[in-house]
Amino acid sequence: MLLKVEELLRGLSPKGKRAWRLLLVLLVYLAAKALAWLIPLPGPALFRPSATLVYDRQGRLLHAFLAADGRWRINTPLREISPHLQRAVLGYEDRWFYWHPGVNPLALLRALIQNARAGRIVSGGSTITMQIARMMEPKPRTPAAKIREILRAFQLELRYSKRKLLEIYFNIAPYGGNIEGAAAAAWIYFGKEASQLSLGEAALLAALPNSPTMARPDRNPAQAKAARDRVLRRLLARRIITKKEFTEASSEEIPEGRHPLPRLAPHFCVDLHLDRPGVPRLYTTLDLRLQAMAEDLLRLHLRDLRKEGITNGAIVILENETRAILALVGSGDFHDAAHAGQVNGARALRSPGSALKPFIYALALEKGLITPAHYVEDVPMDFSGYAPENYDRTYSGIVSARAALERSLNLPAIALEQALGKEGLYELLRRAGIRGLRPRHSYGLAIAIGGVEITLEDLTALYAMLADGGRYARPRQLLDEPVAAGIRLLDPGTAYIITDILTGLRRPDLPTCWEFSSLPRVAWKTGTSYGHRDAWSIGYNPRYTVGVWLGNFSGHGARNLIGAEVAAPILFELMNSLCRGKQIPWFTRPDTVGVRKVCALSGQSPGPYCEELVEELYLPDRSPVTVCRLHKAVEIDAATGYRLPPHYAGGRKTRRLVYIDWPPRVASWYASLGLSTDRLPPLSPVCQDPIPGAPPVIRSPSRDCTYRLREGIAPEYQKICLEASSGNEVRKLYWFLDGILVATVKPGERAFILPIVGKHRLICQDDLGRTAEMALVVEE
Repeated sequence: MLLKVEELLRGLSPKGKRAWRLLLVLLVYLAAKALAWLIPLPGPALFRPSATLVYDRQGRLLHAFLAADGRWRINTPLREISPHLQRAVLGYEDRWFYWHPGVNPLALLRALIQNARAGRIVSGGSTITMQIARMMEPKPRTPAAKIREILRAFQLELRYSKRKLLEIYFNIAPYGGNIEGAAAAAWIYFGKEASQLSLGEAALLAALPNSPTMARPDRNPAQAKAARDRVLRRLLARRIITKKEFTEASSEEIPEGRHPLPRLAPHFCVDLHLDRPGVPRLYTTLDLRLQAMAEDLLRLHLRDLRKEGITNGAIVILENETRAILALVGSGDFHDAAHAGQVNGARALRSPGSALKPFIYALALEKGLITPAHYVEDVPMDFSGYAPENYDRTYSGIVSARAALERSLNLPAIALEQALGKEGLYELLRRAGIRGLRPRHSYGLAIAIGGVEITLEDLTALYAMLADGGRYARPRQLLDEPVAAGIRLLDPGTAYIITDILTGLRRPDLPTCWEFSSLPRVAWKTGTSYGHRDAWSIGYNPRYTVGVWLGNFSGHGARNLIGAEVAAPILFELMNSLCRGKQIPWFTRPDTVGVRKVCALSGQSPGPYCEELVEELYLPDRSPVTVCRLHKAVEIDAATGYRLPPHYAGGRKTRRLVYIDWPPRVASWYASLGLSTDRLPPLSPVCQDPIPGAPPVIRSPSRDCTYRLREGIAPEYQKICLEASSGNEVRKLYWFLDGILVATVKPGERAFILPIVGKHRLICQDDLGRTAEMALVVEE
């Protein structure tokens, strides 16, 4: 039949042949229109899922992930395909691509005649569009399949532009094995982008789709070379390339294996890919050099720490200005299955220990509760049945807020958190959108010392907020993510004062006088969770914030897992490397921060009896201006030795005694240790008026606590402890239950009473007439 068609065409005049061909094209076009209406194009077969390439901020490849169907296919726009490859494919496969309507009638007819003469398929006559149709719907090569292919080609041409069709071809053409698309082939065979291909490399890729198995360079390099040279010869014959280009391209080496794709920054890249599956290229904020430095440093330290039972760690480095993640290390070794290396420690919820304390002090500064020099009480306290201790189980009586934060004392931080109430640490974490935060009622005061879980990434972002003057923003992962405006969690003045305090901590890399060295200045804090399960160290300067976590993913603790001892050295090695050779100016003091002199002991405005003063930073619009309440004076009757109130001194001969009026809890604690304090002489019997001053502080029973009697236990074994703190001028305390005196004790002494079911009124009164009162509820 094909021979008859050939004879018929030979018998026609040139005009007749042209008319016949136009008629044939018209018929096929109408058939394609009908097919398009009846059978829509299978979109998923044309636009297949893409593999993902992840790059660092400099465009260096970090990681590659297979497409969802298990193929190496990297969807790439035509503008990113090498011009060499476009020339080679069009010149070798379909030089009339931009002129024909999807089918080249001459090429198709020539192929039909050649196949008929040979008695087998020796030529397909397929255009690039027809090849797309065949790849879209793979079928055995039969006349019916060819007709459908032709109709589909017309349909494709009606639907898409020529450039779009060429782009589809370059994204779905087979290149051997599970490699589809020119971009994937360029990476796997040559280790480069499709835009960077040389002419010889492009010629090889132009040949591969015709014989993707036999011409695979990694399996059959000789056949691959022959196929490439065949393409080059055709391009030369058609004057698409010059003789010089032909010679140079022909001399290029044929790759004899696949280029291994990198698997760098695995924790970061895996999370990013899971969050954005099917995105062909992700350009991240990571810096490969810093990432490698952080990984190497963590691995080096863990090598020595593992013999101490510390098996893993994580590191996060942020750029403060943009919140870009410059490095994120999730574990010591991603492939260490024995120690759960694939867990991302940078994003695992862990107890931060003391690492959140700076934010409690910051909130207390903003609320006007403290200043850096203002005293806070560091004595044993009972918070409605919760009796925390300091890390080393020692206490200092009173210390400045600065010293309490520098020494990371537990009791002052918990007391401040209680004073902040609903505007405390939980609210700050909630406003920041910290991941894993449970409802407020899930936490108590222990939130101040690690009773809340947080990720290293979020904790590092909180410290970056301090570096940015109190503006919080989520860390950025991708370069095309806009720099967020963020939200203001703290005033710039508050952030500056907290930074000033954290800069004063003694560094492990240079114990003293580090400010006179060439080491970069760093504000930093550590944390150690309960049971030595987590060790943290976070530090920042105006440019970078670095977070370090060490621990075990199993949750097991280790005796030496202490933030200041194992995490801080890594922090400072990183900071030293980050800042080496860079001049980074320190933070500028905001106009909202002032400097003033205060009493060295109380941190309050100097009174007439304060002798030693110190300078402190403060917030003029909110810091307390209370005059010192610790240094006081009384008049002593020279004749009797009794203490006299000022209005009783009259014309008597007196002498002035200056003393320290310790807060009641502190005075009682000193007394319990047998430490001497300023004991005032007794008040003159002629004084009848109440004496001003602080009343006793009831320490037990706990306020807002209901006592329940335990069944089967005698009441005498369930007695309730009465204990109160008082100032150092008090000599006796009197306890009244429902108006009845039940106990008389000295300050610091305890009394015990039998529990009586019901609601009672409990009063503690000192010998100067000052009282404290609370409700006591006992239930069966």
